[in-house]
Amino acid sequence: MAQNFFEEIRQKKENLKSLAEKANKYGWIDEKRKNEIIEKLDNDTLCIGVIGQMKCGKSTFLNSFVFEDDVLPAATTPMTAALSVITYGERKRIVAEFYNSNEWNEQKMTASRNPNEENLSDSEKSKIKAAKELVEKSSGLNVEKYLGKTQEDNFENLVEYVGAEGKYVSITKSVTIYYPKEYLKGVEIVDTPGFNDPIVSREERTKDFLKKADVVLLMLYAGRPFDSTDRDILFKNVKSCGIGKVLIGINKYDIPYNNGDTEDDIINYVSREIRKASQELGDDTINSILKETTPITLSAEMALLSEIPMSKISSDIIYSDIWKRHCGNFEISSQSEMRQRSHIDNLIRAIQDMIDKEKNAILIAKPLNAIKAAGQSKKTEFIKEKDLLENELKLLNLPDSELEEREEKLEKAERRLNRKINSLGDDLESDFKATIRKGKNDLEDIVDASCQKMNSIVDAWGRFERSENLSTKLDNELDYLKKRRLPRTLLDLSQNTERKLKSTISAFFDDVQIIFDNNIEDFDSESFIKNVTTKLDMDIDSKNLFDEDITALDDDGIIKIIFKSVFWEFRPIINALSHGSIVNDVKRNISDISTSFDPDPLLDRILDKKDKIINFVKEEFIDGLINPLKEQIKECKGKKTDKEKRIGEINQKLVSLKSNIETIETQTTEINKILL
Repeated sequence: MAQNFFEEIRQKKENLKSLAEKANKYGWIDEKRKNEIIEKLDNDTLCIGVIGQMKCGKSTFLNSFVFEDDVLPAATTPMTAALSVITYGERKRIVAEFYNSNEWNEQKMTASRNPNEENLSDSEKSKIKAAKELVEKSSGLNVEKYLGKTQEDNFENLVEYVGAEGKYVSITKSVTIYYPKEYLKGVEIVDTPGFNDPIVSREERTKDFLKKADVVLLMLYAGRPFDSTDRDILFKNVKSCGIGKVLIGINKYDIPYNNGDTEDDIINYVSREIRKASQELGDDTINSILKETTPITLSAEMALLSEIPMSKISSDIIYSDIWKRHCGNFEISSQSEMRQRSHIDNLIRAIQDMIDKEKNAILIAKPLNAIKAAGQSKKTEFIKEKDLLENELKLLNLPDSELEEREEKLEKAERRLNRKINSLGDDLESDFKATIRKGKNDLEDIVDASCQKMNSIVDAWGRFERSENLSTKLDNELDYLKKRRLPRTLLDLSQNTERKLKSTISAFFDDVQIIFDNNIEDFDSESFIKNVTTKLDMDIDSKNLFDEDITALDDDGIIKIIFKSVFWEFRPIINALSHGSIVNDVKRNISDISTSFDPDPLLDRILDKKDKIINFVKEEFIDGLINPLKEQIKECKGKKTDKEKRIGEINQKLVSLKSNIETIETQTTEINKILL
């Protein structure tokens, strides 16, 4: 069910907030860190964008996915209708934002053009026709009264703003729908029908929403899947979404299915048409999406029928007929069977998996690991102090001759440990430098390959070919470089290096174990090393390889670090020049992309990790163990008169420390309960 899906996400956030509160109360994290985690969770919005042409079933899908009832009017939203945002509100209401004067004048100017002008693209013709349609619909409306304003209205009047014949549809820029469902708190479901929009600012707003969306769903109509309009929507807007965030749903699959087509036939047809279009347009981004996810067939209508009360279905002639038709076609008789055959849960799981992959690693996993690491660190300190005191108890009962022998072994252990630490530093530096070399070569190869492809695109561009075709292909290649190739390479580099890092450290700890076993008697070195290992592993998991403050490898911030100066859009250059000038200027810009690329400032940050790890190891093993053990022996030698007093003090401290360790373990159990 939809609310279960949203509720699960909301519950994860609430659990992490409770965990942060508990961790602060237990002294694991300070007030500042707690507030940072809670503020980030409170400010976070889960954004799901839904795109697709009219009559593909988006409204029915949203009714099922969001409301589980027939709340939104279906099949009344034209291509040029307002962008709609569904979110939480204490009561049902809508707030419409109207065009400002400049935007309305822009629309009227577009409407004044002739769609039959020469050299117009299909997109430009569509925009002109849409503008004419909306300007005509404004007749009889006092437009000036509304321009630049917002208007709140009853939810029941939504159709007046988004319906094909709505009173305000011609001047409405966007509509926010507030709905009193708890699971919509912190959620935005964005219906984005405004493609080929005659108003540039509104089309840009649609693209901005798609950029911030955690998941974008392109809905196709199974009766004519991936026609020219779908093709325009996908190839013009998918690059705004970011690779790895787009799912493709094929709605109303029951129509071709009941005409003899299998679901595999439907999916294969769509995949084949998308690949074909990708090859024709020279756009690899869509092929990458198909590698990430297979199109999913569904019936939003059947899903909705599985959710609304049977009493409502049986009392409504239309719903009753639809119910009977689906039951007959699929030989089913219950709402649970209707739900299963709708396949909507397959789509919901795909959305959830994508959110887990794209969002939870940043929003949930990193702070969660940091909190766990803080608790483990606190526990490790108590265990270390306990082990040292228990060791001192044993030392107090030894003669000076044996203490001197142990002191010599400790000196030997320290020398060998220092050599191992130096060797670890060399190994880490070698690992990191190899990572940097490989990373630099891989990244340079990726950028060079993209630049070569862009130059090939320019060379193949004909003198009389539209400049829009060139700019689209170049921008697609740039976007693929920025949003797919570079982030994925950096992510792979980070993950592979962290695996190598843990392997190198594990080998070091094995050697340390041997040194301790041979030179430190009556000390549980295995337990000590295990706690240090856990502490370090959790610390590595809670931070990013490049910089602990960087939370997303695909942010523009990363791009700015590795490019000194670069234009990320060719269209302004191309639209302003003649053919010969375009070729020269574009090739210069492509050359600038290659020469301005410098990954060193980012990759060099990896070397900082070496010093942090070495300092950590020294603090734990030299400052935290060897030196205290040496100090204990020094204190115990020749100090027998107040031995009983010292034993009493140690036993008293041990009681307190064991209590502290038990408390931490209880707190950890409580923390884990929150996570269940």
